[in-house]
Amino acid sequence: MTHLPLRLRGWAASPDPVGPFLDALDGSPATVRWDFMGWPEAPEIGLGVGGARGAFVTLCVNARDLELEEPATDHTVFVHVKQIEAERAPWLAAQVGLAVIGDLVMAPG
Repeated sequence: MTHLPLRLRGWAASPDPVGPFLDALDGSPATVRWDFMGWPEAPEIGLGVGGARGAFVTLCVNARDLELEEPATDHTVFVHVKQIEAERAPWLAAQVGLAVIGDLVMAPG
């Protein structure tokens, strides 16, 4: 099946529109990205409030990568943080009872 890369972005938006968006995909790869004003303080790991740069989450649906080139039958979530705050990603995952399963990936420069 031919598909376009589909992307849904929101600035600190409610996740409500995501369900209908995912239902309409019919197995095609897509991304959903939420940008935030910053990450919360994480005093347990020595981090204050994070700024807006590097504060977003991307859900890759039916794909393993952000470019939607590696098909999958499930979904992958990428937590984007500044390199200097890399420990924030596992801390964020732990806040919802999850763990980081992949390696740190540096954004292209």
